[in-house]
Amino acid sequence: MLTTVPLKSVAGLHRPVSEIMHHGFVALPASATLAEVAVAMRDNTVHAVLITGTDETPLGWVTSRGILHNQARDWTVATSAADAITEPAASVSMSATVGDAMTVFIATGASHVLVGATTAPGEPLGVIADSDLVAFMAAPPAGG
Repeated sequence: MLTTVPLKSVAGLHRPVSEIMHHGFVALPASATLAEVAVAMRDNTVHAVLITGTDETPLGWVTSRGILHNQARDWTVATSAADAITEPAASVSMSATVGDAMTVFIATGASHVLVGATTAPGEPLGVIADSDLVAFMAAPPAGG
């Protein structure tokens, strides 16, 4: 059974997402093969790869769990990265707070949220993983 804790019970939610985001992320074009995605995950020690369109617009994430779900498919040519997207390309602006990001995680069910991606032109500046939020919540309060 899952219990949802009110966001206000977590200290520090007013702090900027820039304090916990990772600068940069691994991205591949939608035309990449599933094998290329798996190799990128292994070589970069990440659990998700951002898949982008021809104009580099974020389309979504292929996660390690998504790779497992696609294990029976042809990874060489028949299955493109776009075919294996398992999560939305959710995002928050660079001015967002940790609380804003947490709301996006909960609303979308994503395990990764882009930072800096907005409807205006410009590329994402970084990413927050759900594990980053857990680490933030588990850390002793620093400045409230």
